[in-house]
Amino acid sequence: MTAVSTVSEISDDFRGDGRIRIAHLQLLPLITGVQTVTMEEFKRLDRKRFNPYLICQQPGPLSEAGEREGIQCLFVPELRRSISPRQDWLALWRLRALFREHEFDIVHTHSSKTGVLGRIAAYLAGVPAVVHTVHGYAFPAARNGLEKALFVIMEWIGARCCGAMIVLKEHDRQIGRRYLHVPSQRLHLLANGVDTDLYRPAGQAQRRRIRRARLGIDDETTAIGMVGRLWQQKNPACFVDAAAEVLEKRRDVRFFLLGDGELRETLEQRIRRYGIASHVRILGWANDIPDLLPGLDVFVLPSRWEGLSLALLEALSSGVAAVVSDIPGNRDIITHEVNGLLFDDGDSGDLAEKLLRLVQESRLRERLALRGRVDVVAHYRLEDRMARVTELYQRLLSGKAVPI
Repeated sequence: MTAVSTVSEISDDFRGDGRIRIAHLQLLPLITGVQTVTMEEFKRLDRKRFNPYLICQQPGPLSEAGEREGIQCLFVPELRRSISPRQDWLALWRLRALFREHEFDIVHTHSSKTGVLGRIAAYLAGVPAVVHTVHGYAFPAARNGLEKALFVIMEWIGARCCGAMIVLKEHDRQIGRRYLHVPSQRLHLLANGVDTDLYRPAGQAQRRRIRRARLGIDDETTAIGMVGRLWQQKNPACFVDAAAEVLEKRRDVRFFLLGDGELRETLEQRIRRYGIASHVRILGWANDIPDLLPGLDVFVLPSRWEGLSLALLEALSSGVAAVVSDIPGNRDIITHEVNGLLFDDGDSGDLAEKLLRLVQESRLRERLALRGRVDVVAHYRLEDRMARVTELYQRLLSGKAVPI
């Protein structure tokens, strides 16, 4: 069923101009994996049927991208990542007021704390359909048992304020069932999706241009890259430590970090201490990731925890061999030695060993890259995901939400 035919079954009896008012709630106005999921959905919604809104903390790259797509953007500056009773209370009531003012038919929340506040506010505002996507639970980030218990309580409350929870991997569905006691019919296993036409392998001539113009390397150099926000979850220090080990043995390798974040200065200092600044570069955020990825030989994802990494799926779709930390989420995508390699979580030595293997074995790189592309096309196409998300919206609005 296509998105258009699915939506056409929904009644026209909605407020305003007859379109379904849908708001996605995000915390940060960045464009990383979590926010990209929202933007890709907005781009594919039938605007004759849906009137989309974006709500986030403040203006930024995400809201700018949304406005270019004709999406109305609203801001709640009281939203914070850290727990602050006063600010969180203000954010909750600000969100409730916004939801009532705009009479949303659907509120779709993301992130952990923001997602909980958004779900409670939507429930209090009487929003007909409330959806939350779990991009990985906050439990792994807890600093102690008390904080973990608080996170569990927050998620338990949030789960009871929405009609459906989308989980990206089986591990998170089991957490929802066992720890949060969410009824199975409200948990929907729905992996992230990739535009496989946009993210695709490059021809030899195009690949050579990418490497020379954007990466500054020749055909004989092995390019190893990481894409993502430079913060503790992504563990970019592990990437830098492994790079230092690899470069002790091979100098015909270059490492690239495509992203930015609070750890950038610390990483730059680490790179200088190792004396590898000529071989390891932080490129910052780039708007042409689909063009850059095919120029890499190896993609690395050393995350400490993940939902279901969109960056990893994009790299695989682009025909790049992947080496990823052996954690839930990554294991849902990568089967060791089949479509990528797994390394022990947090072990830069093991990562360096896996990278040296791929540097030395070009045929293994090619085999893993080919299988990775095939798997993404078969199981993670964005068009397929959008059809299922739209069907879920329809069922929630009609009061018939069941597993899809």
